[in-house]
Amino acid sequence: MSSKKHTRKINKEIIIGGAILSLYILWAFGWLMTNGGSYIPESIISHELFSPFSHDYILGTDINGRSLFKVLSVGLIYTVGISLLISISSCVIGIVIGYLSAIRIKFISEIMDMLTNLIFIFPSILLAILVMSFSGQSFSGLVLCLIFTSWPGYARIARGETMRVLNLGYVESARAIGVGEFRLFYKSILPSIIPVISIHFVLGISGVIISEASLGFLGLGASEYSWGAILAMAKLVLLEAPHVVIVTSLLMTGLIISLNLFSDGLRDYLDPKLKN
Repeated sequence: MSSKKHTRKINKEIIIGGAILSLYILWAFGWLMTNGGSYIPESIISHELFSPFSHDYILGTDINGRSLFKVLSVGLIYTVGISLLISISSCVIGIVIGYLSAIRIKFISEIMDMLTNLIFIFPSILLAILVMSFSGQSFSGLVLCLIFTSWPGYARIARGETMRVLNLGYVESARAIGVGEFRLFYKSILPSIIPVISIHFVLGISGVIISEASLGFLGLGASEYSWGAILAMAKLVLLEAPHVVIVTSLLMTGLIISLNLFSDGLRDYLDPKLKN
């Protein structure tokens, strides 16, 4: 009998999403290499609200007379940086808490259940608005606020995967011969969690971008270069300079769609039940 060998193929979602995402990555790296991370766009009031491709401004200017391309470039660095910081922190916290909850540490399991139920009952953006209203506009407050609303998703995935792996025969055998919990986690459980967590991680970045932009739009962000803050400014001159809203919205939409496409493709690629 001949057995049919199934091979994984990179699907079109990964290709399309990765191609769009790579453009943003190249843009961000190119900007950092040429201008650094502390560049502040120059404001020339006499140049306010120039249309795209006029007066040597490829995307026009904003209400403060700054090059819209430069403002959006700084905003891209800020958005990507804060989204990665929040997502990585939430992922690490979620994996640790989910694992400790799965191995039946009672008080951690109870606290996790209480917090996750609380966070999932209420929309995360409303909780973020509530927290930011009390903490005020600050970078650290924004980061802690979004971490607080993001980690439960990672914790639930880590908990479920950990409980599944702990019931496997080789893990039970390893425990029986005295393998320590840390080594067991590092060698057996973490490799099983990573593929599932990585899908949620990519999707979570797009969620953080949306949440951060929403808070910026409402005036609760931590930077004037947040794409949400740029949109809030642009709505004041929507009729005079619609290009600011259009360009900013298209760029933010493209980044979110590319992350969602890449996440969907990654899920199909890593799905062990997938049949080609």
